[in-house]
Amino acid sequence: MTVRSERVLTNLRCNQNCTFCTSRRPADDPTFIRKSAVEERIHDAVASGAREVVLTGGEPTLRRDLAQLIAHARAAGAERVVLETNATLVDGAELSRAGLDRVLVNLAGTGEWLDEVTRDPGGFAASVRGIEALLVAGIVVDVQAAIVRSTLDHLAELPEFLRARFGDGVRTLYLVLPTSSPDERELVDWDTAGRIVREVEARARVVALPLKIAPGSGPAPCVHGRDPRIAHVYSLTAGGRARADHVQLPPCRECLVRDRCSGIPSDVVRRFGTPTMTPVGTDRGRRRLSLISTVDEQIARELVTPNRYRDPIYGDVSEDVIRVVFQCNQACRFCFVSTHLPAAGNDAIEAAIRAAGARGHRVTLSGGEPTLHPDLVGYVRLAKSVSKLPVLLQTNAIRLADQALAMELAEAGLDEAFVSLHGATAAVSDAITGAPGTFDKTVRGLDQLAKAGVALQINFVICQANVHELSQWVELLALRWPRAFANVSFVAPSTDMVPREHALIPRYEEVLPRLAAAVTLAESKGVAIGGFESMCGIPLCLVPSSIDRYFDLAEVPPGFDAGEFVKPSACQSCALASRCYGIRRGYVELHGEGELRPVAG
Repeated sequence: MTVRSERVLTNLRCNQNCTFCTSRRPADDPTFIRKSAVEERIHDAVASGAREVVLTGGEPTLRRDLAQLIAHARAAGAERVVLETNATLVDGAELSRAGLDRVLVNLAGTGEWLDEVTRDPGGFAASVRGIEALLVAGIVVDVQAAIVRSTLDHLAELPEFLRARFGDGVRTLYLVLPTSSPDERELVDWDTAGRIVREVEARARVVALPLKIAPGSGPAPCVHGRDPRIAHVYSLTAGGRARADHVQLPPCRECLVRDRCSGIPSDVVRRFGTPTMTPVGTDRGRRRLSLISTVDEQIARELVTPNRYRDPIYGDVSEDVIRVVFQCNQACRFCFVSTHLPAAGNDAIEAAIRAAGARGHRVTLSGGEPTLHPDLVGYVRLAKSVSKLPVLLQTNAIRLADQALAMELAEAGLDEAFVSLHGATAAVSDAITGAPGTFDKTVRGLDQLAKAGVALQINFVICQANVHELSQWVELLALRWPRAFANVSFVAPSTDMVPREHALIPRYEEVLPRLAAAVTLAESKGVAIGGFESMCGIPLCLVPSSIDRYFDLAEVPPGFDAGEFVKPSACQSCALASRCYGIRRGYVELHGEGELRPVAG
C-alpha cells in the first residue's frame, strides 16, 4: 500500500520537557541530525511514495536550517510539507517562504498552568504568540492536545479558547492519547479517555471547531457505546489494521471496522485491563468512521460537485456546488456530505468560485451548513462578481433567523436560497435533522430571507419519516411563503455516508400517490413545485403521468453521474433515456429495479 504521509525526525532535543513525552532527548547524536542525513531521510520518504512529509522531533525549530529542510522536501517532490512543533520559537514568515503548508502545534491547555506540564516557564504564552505568527504568515494551523492526567480537567475548555483567541484561524483540533510515559501516573485508561473525548466534542460542536482523534491514536470508537455524534472524530482507513503492539480482543470479532482498527495497545490492556467495548454493528456506523484517502485529498475531491439542469430563463445550466464548509449544525441521517471534514482553505474556495465563473457555470454555495463560515458574505460577493447567473445558497437557514446576516447576504448579491425544511411540524422536522428546536429557527430564517428579497426554494427530502407530511408541508408553504418554489427530493443512497435501510428509504411506489396528491394541492394553491424530476428525485419513468410536463429537461452528458446511477434493461428502450440519470445503485441494492417502466416515444 502506497505511503501517503510519512514523519521525518529532524532532531530529538526539545526546549520543553513535557511530563508525558517519550520522544525528547537531552542531547542529539551529531550524525543523526546532520543536514545531509535529514535530507536523505526526506528523500527516502518521498521515494517510498509519501506525498506529505511531516517534519517532527524533538522540537524542529531548534534547527537553524529548518527552512532549508522544508525547501529540500519541496524540491524532492513532496506535495505538502507539515511541521510538528510547540510553536514557541517559530518564524512563520521564513517558513512560509520556504514552502511550508501546515503546522501541527502541540498545545494541550488554555493558560499558564500548562507551563507546569511542559516544564517551560512562559511556554504557553510563547506558543500562543507562535500560532498568531503562523496565521499572519498564511500557514494552515492545526492544534494537537494530549489526553493525560495533567490535562484532563482543562481539555474541554480548549475549543472555546482556540475560537476566542484565534477566531477560525485554527482549522482542526486533534486529540492524542499517549500509551507510554516517563511518569506512568500521567497515563489514562480508555474509558476515562472516551469520556474526555465526548466532553471535548460537545464543546467543539458548540463553537464549530472540527475535532479529530490523531491518526494512530486511541481510544477506539467502541468505547463510546452507540453514540452517533462521536463518529466524525475518527478517520479509519481500510487496511490500516496491522500493528504489532496492539491486540484485538474477543469483542473485536463482531466489529464491522475490525479490518481498519488495530485494536487496543497491549500496554493499555496490561496496565488498565479491558475497557468497555461496544462493537460497531451497523454498516452506517462503519461508513461514518471510515476515511477514503487523506483528509486533504477528500476535501479536494468533495469541494466542488457538478450539476446540470434546464432553467426556463437561462436554458441548459451547468452548476458548480461549492462546499465552503463540511460541518453542519444539524445531523440528518440521509446527508451524504462528509461532515467530519474541516473546511477547505480560503484560497481553494475562492479559486473554485472563480473557476466556476470562468466556465460560465452557476455558483451555488453549499456545505455542510455554509452560514457557519465567517467569510460567507465575501464568497457571495465574489460569486456575484464572476458569474452572470444568479448566486444560490444551500442552507438550513437556522443562522439566517438573524435579520442582519440575511440582509448582509442579500446586499452582497445573494439571489436565491435553497432552504432545507424536511417536515411540516417541529416534531417531524427536528427528529429528521437530529437538532431539536431548529424547525422554528429555520422558519424564522425563511421569513428573514423573504424580507430581504431573496428568492426562495424550499427543499423537502422525502424519507420514511416525513412522507406523510408532504401535503401538509405544501399547505405551510402556501400560507407562509406563497412565492417560494417547492422543491421535492427523494432520499438518496448516493454515497457510503447514507445508510441503505428500509427504515430510511421508502420504495418509489409507496411515495408516488402522496407525491401526486401534493402536486395537485400545490397547483390548487398556486405554489410552484418540482425537483422530483432532477438528479435528486426519482427516475423519470415513475413521475406520475398527471405531471409529465416536468419532462422539459437538459440532456445528461455520458458519465456525468460519475457511476452513481445504473440503467437496467428497462431503460434501454425508454424515450427519456438521454435526459434521465437512471436509478441509483444504492436504491437497486435495497429495493431492486422492478418498478421501472420505460416511456414510449
